[in-house]
Amino acid sequence: MNPTLLTDQSRLQEIYDLRVLAYEHSSKAQYVNRHLFPDGWTDDLDARDTTLHWIIEDAGRIIAAARLAILHTLSDTNEEFDQFELPTERPFAYWSRLVVHPDYRRTGATMRLDTVRKTYLTDHPAIRFAVCCLTAERHKAITRLGFQYLGDFMYTWNGPEQSVSAFVYLNHSLQGAYMKLNTHES
Repeated sequence: MNPTLLTDQSRLQEIYDLRVLAYEHSSKAQYVNRHLFPDGWTDDLDARDTTLHWIIEDAGRIIAAARLAILHTLSDTNEEFDQFELPTERPFAYWSRLVVHPDYRRTGATMRLDTVRKTYLTDHPAIRFAVCCLTAERHKAITRLGFQYLGDFMYTWNGPEQSVSAFVYLNHSLQGAYMKLNTHES
């Protein structure tokens, strides 16, 4: 069960549906569920030509997925990354939307999807950096991959605002130039 790059865009709906299923079996179920997202959870980044989706399958069924959107504008993330000191070089990657089917959690799928995305970044130095935002349970995993904590901002999960943390990964040549970034321990 190794990650593969999704090449059949007609399977994106499977990922959208998996996102809802995964979140319905998490602490975020009140914000992402079949009632609120009857057609699956998607946004305008998913179908872009510059967005990559990795999947893990079992018996031909997608049981885990993660994406990496290659972008030129921070506002395309629909997050508040513009409040942080980030490199001006472009393009950059938006590291987001990792989900694992509830029956396949604790199988290493999350780590494998993180690793394949990190490898993609290091193999493509033209992608200058990556940003992500996550809740506290993912902080240790993301910092082990070399991401640096930037700070927190408020996120609306289709309900009350909650704090999430922003992280940046500096790819290759930028690592030395931007070490002055605010890198608090998380």
